[in-house]
Amino acid sequence: AMAASIASAAAICPRATPLASRASGSVARRAVPARRASVVVPRAASTDGAAYEEVFDGITGQMVKTLTQSVETASAGGLEWSYRRGAPDPDSDATIKPNKVLMVHGAGLNAHTYREVMKEMQESGYECIAPDMPGHGRTSKPAPGGAFKYDAAAYSNALEQFMGAVGIADIANPVDLVVSGYITSQAALLLAASKPALFRRVVILNTPLANGHKLPDSLAVYTRPFGMGKGAAADVYKLAYFGNEFALTAEVMEGYEAPYGAAAGGDAEAARAALEATVMANDLKGLMEMVQKAFQDGGGPKVRLVWGMTDKFLDEAPMFKWAEICRSAFDCMRKVGHMPQEDYPSEAALNIKKFFESEGKLSALKSVRLNRITKDD
Repeated sequence: AMAASIASAAAICPRATPLASRASGSVARRAVPARRASVVVPRAASTDGAAYEEVFDGITGQMVKTLTQSVETASAGGLEWSYRRGAPDPDSDATIKPNKVLMVHGAGLNAHTYREVMKEMQESGYECIAPDMPGHGRTSKPAPGGAFKYDAAAYSNALEQFMGAVGIADIANPVDLVVSGYITSQAALLLAASKPALFRRVVILNTPLANGHKLPDSLAVYTRPFGMGKGAAADVYKLAYFGNEFALTAEVMEGYEAPYGAAAGGDAEAARAALEATVMANDLKGLMEMVQKAFQDGGGPKVRLVWGMTDKFLDEAPMFKWAEICRSAFDCMRKVGHMPQEDYPSEAALNIKKFFESEGKLSALKSVRLNRITKDD
């Protein structure tokens, strides 16, 4: 029965024909209107809490003020955290949403990955918070072998302390959670399952979930036998770029690579060592089993999967199996790769908002749950 339901789901949510060749490593570029050039004035927060940046409009020849996020800091659990805070657009007619949205990135990346999805959510009345997890971005990078173990438990505990420090660990007003990527995202899922009073709903963007999902080469390098991967460089370019369906610009890639580059100075080696420690401290198979058990047991927040179907790293079949076991609904995004937040942020945000704003009923979501599959998916 399980095989039949997975086959049915695959027929309704087919893997789109990739626009890029895996063998060549080339990635197609999504066509976008050429109305804005990449000339950006440094962002600044306004008195209403929203933050803006000015972008040159190539059509009008004018600088256009656009919504963005402020980058803020907090102290929690002996760590100095950097995080993006995106306030709702005060000029929008959208209703301010009561539940804040916490967005957690995967290992090797940082909060930069959510900048576009956050903007879409802000314009619809959401306040979003996306931290750089410990060892990543501008957040503290404890030396491996010390008090911070870089395992899932350490990340979960640290995230809970961060939530308290920024005022979103509130059982009277639980947050909505969005995760993507490897390991740190799964630690956030374990926190949501263990502390369901703090979380209302959970959206999982392409994240390893079940057997058949493996680490990409850029992370698996550290697990080579006989310590052959020890000290390997952090290949964040390959991690952030080659799983997607569409190309990322040099400007976007700079946001991912900066913590590991020469401009980061001595902090670059600390970031590389933290990434290696994160991979080595977590057995992916065991971590996936922990997450599955936590959510199949029930009692946690409602979950929806929003999945890029042309993911070069993670196949969709284990996702369908996980959704069936954990009784989770899902959305399939065709011609979207490993990072829906990059390949198609507006559509990813639309699916996220649809779930957050629904009553959680199948009829409202037109969702997929067990064998109930509709043509809309």
